Amino acid sequence: MKTSIKKTFLDIYKEEQWLNEQGENGLMLIGYHNGEYEFEDVSPVKYQYKIDIPDYTGRKKKEYLDFLEQTGISVVAQYGGRVYLRKNAADGPLDLYTEKKEVTKQMNKRYSHLFITAISQFMLGIIMLIQTLYYVQPKGVPFWITIVIDVGLIISGIIFFILGVRKHRKYSLPKEEKDIWE
Repeated sequence: MKTSIKKTFLDIYKEEQWLNEQGENGLMLIGYHNGEYEFEDVSPVKYQYKIDIPDYTGRKKKEYLDFLEQTGISVVAQYGGRVYLRKNAADGPLDLYTEKKEVTKQMNKRYSHLFITAISQFMLGIIMLIQTLYYVQPKGVPFWITIVIDVGLIISGIIFFILGVRKHRKYSLPKEEKDIWE
C-alpha cells in the first residue's frame, strides 16, 4: 500500500531521523518531490536512509550514484541538490563518509543555505535602509512602512545567521571525537 506524506524540514538531520523512523516502521521511501514523501509499506523489512549532497555534477555524479547502487545503496530520489539514499537494514549500516574531512565537509554543505540566506537578507536590509533614509522624505506612512520592512530584513538575516551557527555547532564533531579521527 502506498502512502504520501507532505512534510517540510529546515534541518537535514531531523529529516534523516524522521525518514529512519519511517524505515523502522517498515515504510520504504519510493519517491520524493517538493516536500512530498511517497512510501510503500513493506513490513517487516526495515530500511535506513541517508541524505547526501554530492560534490559532483554531470557524468561524475552519475558515476558516483552508479557506484552507490553497486554497493547495495539505492538512490531513491534527487531533489534540490540532495540525493535521497536507501539501504535495507539487514544488509548492514548505511555509512557514506568515514573520514573526518569528508564528514565535516558534508556537515558544512548541509547548513550553508542558512548562512547564504542570512547574508543576503542582512545586506539587502542594510542597502534598502540606506536608500530609504537617503531618498525617501521622512514623513508619512510610506516612509515608516519601508523602514519597518528594512529593519525586518536585517533582523531576519541576524536570526538566520544565529540559527546557522547553532546548527553548525550542534552537529559538528566534538573535540574528543576529532582527536579520535586524527
